[in-house]
Amino acid sequence: MRASGTPLTRGAAALAACCVLLAVTACGGHSGPPAAPEAGQARVVARTPADGGIGPEDSGATRGVAVGADGTVYVDTGERLVRLGEDGVYTDVSGRQSGRPARQDRGMSGLVLRGDGSMLAGEDGQVVAIDPDDGQVTELAGTAGTFRSLTDPVPRSAAAAGFRFTREVTPLAVEKDGTVVIADGTAVWALSGGRLTQRYRQAAVKPAADYMSPFVGQMSAAGPDGTAFLVPGNDTASLADIVVVPGDGRAPHKLAVPARPAGTDVPTADLAATYLASDGAGGVYANTFRRKGRGLYVVHVHDGRIDVAASSTATATSDTCDVHKLVAARGFPCYFPEGIAYRAGHVYLAGQRSYVLDIGVAAG
Repeated sequence: MRASGTPLTRGAAALAACCVLLAVTACGGHSGPPAAPEAGQARVVARTPADGGIGPEDSGATRGVAVGADGTVYVDTGERLVRLGEDGVYTDVSGRQSGRPARQDRGMSGLVLRGDGSMLAGEDGQVVAIDPDDGQVTELAGTAGTFRSLTDPVPRSAAAAGFRFTREVTPLAVEKDGTVVIADGTAVWALSGGRLTQRYRQAAVKPAADYMSPFVGQMSAAGPDGTAFLVPGNDTASLADIVVVPGDGRAPHKLAVPARPAGTDVPTADLAATYLASDGAGGVYANTFRRKGRGLYVVHVHDGRIDVAASSTATATSDTCDVHKLVAARGFPCYFPEGIAYRAGHVYLAGQRSYVLDIGVAAG
C-alpha cells in the first residue's frame, strides 16, 4: 500500500465513505438536486448525514466504488458495503452472516456488481458474492482465514475452492460471459467454472524489511473485455507505470500515454497514479494528483491520449463541499473524493469525503 500523507489520503484515516441514489434530495435545505450533468459539468449529489450514518464510523482507505444500472452508488469501506436507498437511509448490505468475520476483521477489498444485482468483494482471503437484498453470502473462490505468502509459488491453474489467495484478494470486473477478473497479491486470475486461470504474474518487491505486492488491487480496475489496469504499489509511480494486462491474451505492457494531457502544461510524469475505473471500451479513468505541484485531476486515458475530465482548484483538504448546483468540472472548488467508478457517460467519485461527486463525460 502507499504511504499515508499523499493528497488522496490512505491507510487508517477516518473514512467518510458515502453512497447515494442519484434521485436523492439535495443537502442543505435546497429544493432538490441539480439536473444530471452533461459532459464537462459536475454536481454534488449527497452528503454523509451529520450523525455519521454508516460510512464514517468505518476506518481505512476506500476499497471500492461501483454503480448499479439504476444509478445507485455503492462503496466498500473496508469493513462494510454500503448504499443509500430511495428513502435516504444508509443501508449496510455487507451480508454479515453467522460464521463470517466481525466487520473489523473482514479485510474487504474491491466491489463489482454482477448482472443479477449481486455484489462481488474480497473478504478474509476469499472472493464472495453477496445478495444486497437478503445478505446471502456465497463463496466463489479461496479459503477463509488462510492466506498465501507473497513469495509462495502459484500454479498456472487451480480449483477455486480451497485455493489460498493473499490477504487482500480483489475482484476487478465481470466479463460479458461471467468470468471474474481477480487481483491477488502478485497475480491476476480469471475465475470461471469453478477454476482459476493465471493471466499475469509479477514478482513481489522488497523495498524495506518486508515484501509487498507489486500492484495495489483495490486501486486497480478491469473492463468487461477482461483487460486489467494495475496501479503500481510504490509512491513514485506515474500514469506511464500502470501495467495493462489485455483480456485477449496479448502480452502485458505499460499504459501508452503522451507527454502531457490534452490542453494542459502538466507533465504526465507528474500525475501520480491512484484509483482507476475502466471506461468499458479499452480506456481507463484515473483519479490523480500532482506530485510536484498543486492540483487534482480526473483524466481519461484512451487511444494514446489523455483528456482531463475534471480538475480541482481546492488549496486545502476539506471534508465538506458547499456546491448546490451544476458547475464546471474543470476548476471544481472542492477536494475530490478518492474512489472512482464509471457508468454510461458519468464518472462518480466517492469515499474519504462527506459527499459524492457526479461528473459528466463524453459517452463511449
